[in-house]
Amino acid sequence: MRKTARNLISLFIAAVMILMVTVIPASADGITLPQNEAMSFVNSMGAGWNLGNSFDSHGCTWLSDKLDYEAGWCGVKASKALIKTVKNAGFGTIRIPVTWYEHVDAQYNIDSAWLNRVAEVIDWCLDEDLYVILDVHHDVLHNWYYPSSSELAGSTAYMKKIWEQLADKFRNYGNKLIFEPINEPRLVDSTYQWWYERYNIPEEVKDSLECINKLNQTALDAIRASGGNNASRYVLVGGYDTDGTWKGALSPYFRLPTDNVSNRLIVDAHIYGNSSDINKLGELDGLYNGFTSQGIPVVVSEYGLDSGGYDYIGKEEAAAVIMKQFGEYARERGISVVLWDNNSGSNGQAGHKFIDRATATVVTPQILSEFTEANKPSAAAAVIDSVDAIPDQIYTGLEIKPVLTVKSGDTVLTEDRDYTVSYSNNIGVGTATVTVTGKGSYTGTKTASFNIVSDMGIMYGDVNGDQKINAKDVLAIRKYIVKADPGKFILAAADVNADNKVNAKDVLKIRKYIVDPTSGVLGKA
Repeated sequence: MRKTARNLISLFIAAVMILMVTVIPASADGITLPQNEAMSFVNSMGAGWNLGNSFDSHGCTWLSDKLDYEAGWCGVKASKALIKTVKNAGFGTIRIPVTWYEHVDAQYNIDSAWLNRVAEVIDWCLDEDLYVILDVHHDVLHNWYYPSSSELAGSTAYMKKIWEQLADKFRNYGNKLIFEPINEPRLVDSTYQWWYERYNIPEEVKDSLECINKLNQTALDAIRASGGNNASRYVLVGGYDTDGTWKGALSPYFRLPTDNVSNRLIVDAHIYGNSSDINKLGELDGLYNGFTSQGIPVVVSEYGLDSGGYDYIGKEEAAAVIMKQFGEYARERGISVVLWDNNSGSNGQAGHKFIDRATATVVTPQILSEFTEANKPSAAAAVIDSVDAIPDQIYTGLEIKPVLTVKSGDTVLTEDRDYTVSYSNNIGVGTATVTVTGKGSYTGTKTASFNIVSDMGIMYGDVNGDQKINAKDVLAIRKYIVKADPGKFILAAADVNADNKVNAKDVLKIRKYIVDPTSGVLGKA
């Protein structure tokens, strides 16, 4: 979020202009959206909300405890009640901007207390089944990271070290956690900080544009190298100043980093209106033409009616009309929008305040109702609801990929057509994780775990572990099939026909074995 007054006109003029603005009807005529898992993923994010001026606060020298920086700018720390309010207001995503440079040592090691506090709030969001975007926010400064060749070596070292630590901390988090390597990278304190000539780009800016590409690549490489779910995590990537026009993501110099997995990169953009063009629908058209029409998803990770603040509370009805239209126009073009909220502003005072942090209450109900409804996931994409319980798997020394039953409602889905699957920790003995991600007509992600166990000492059919195969085992396995609850018995022993499923076929085979032990060997199909 920009704090400086760029192209600001007096609030009086802005107030007049909002009344004069012509609302262009949103239309889906001619709009086509390619379907892939990344596009479906972004669709499922719905409307988003920024926890702005919180963890991104910096320069709070009047505070002795840096953990208090969280409230240094917005006046209050995040609470579980606040996160619940965001969820209940209709949002599907929370973006958590974080400034790290004041919380690292000389070797760029992040203070554990600060990182753990950020993780705590992320956990609250995920507990509410929200998507979460985590970024590096106000670190674009000399001596930390700065997008110029003269500082590229140090910037690369900083970016690599920060993202190695963040990736390691969150490596086993599910795909609803999204990483955003850098926020508004630009030549801070230069003539070109906020703008440069489009058709006569200065060499200094060309150099910066290339350095931003390199820093995005550095961050992505660090994320992917950490393994776990980071091997396929979605990453949000922006250009100069995270601008969504020719200056940033649509610049001929901008390029997405090279990734070792497909359909996992999302283009990042910020869009703020101003008193001369408060709608900014043309910027959404540009992002559609440049990216989403090509199957490359886009998230507007910051949105508001004016970068310097707007009197939403004083002009809620007029603002709601424009913000609803923007949301609908974006959704039709496959773009999700995240509202900027910095807990600042009141009736008659410009700011970006939609939810009061101290009381965890919505202060602009009309705006949020219209905005979240306009940005809700497209009905064209159904949601993955469940992954059936996975029986214990026998260690083989190879990758274990059990047969899955994935559902949307009561509909059983088909792998590769309706969803893709990724695994972690699925070779050695222990707990493995499988992540199912919707594709095509289905959206959303679900994770499930299963145990990989040694085959030593397993007596197939002895599901209750009493070293006998009898009617008690039949009852135990029937209970599991009905309730899908493994309880205390041994799932690996229950899959007596070794087809990676526990069902009625296993019951029949155990019953047959009890009656006639010579009927067959348990543990073989």
